[in-house]
Amino acid sequence: MRHYKTILVALSLAVSLPGQEAQFAIGSIIKQFELPQRDSEGKLQSTIFGGEAVVMSQNRIRVRDLKIDIAGGTELSSPESDFWSEEKRLTSSSGVTVVQAEFTLRSEKMDWDIKNSRGVFTKRVRVVIAKPVNR
Repeated sequence: MRHYKTILVALSLAVSLPGQEAQFAIGSIIKQFELPQRDSEGKLQSTIFGGEAVVMSQNRIRVRDLKIDIAGGTELSSPESDFWSEEKRLTSSSGVTVVQAEFTLRSEKMDWDIKNSRGVFTKRVRVVIAKPVNR
């Protein structure tokens, strides 16, 4: 279960995508952004990167080349995803990859409920478990 908790943390941190703290006009484009996410004590928890974010509506921001690096070694990436601010959801129909030392998960679709830290990966889901290293 530890692996899934790391994924939950990654996606719950996506709540701070552009538009959450400030209002942007519909059609606004934010390019090459980097958003460090820190806990209440200032410790870096993750960093959210995006090639481009387009404000589609007051509720929806389309993010291209999304990458979330989580302290501890987990990375989530998607070529195109949507952040839904009112519902606190992150969705993608363009593919998503979650990489951790112990496994790699890939799927074509993702619908993640950030607020409740749960979601679904569907369509061509593949999980590759890494071989344990003999020490």
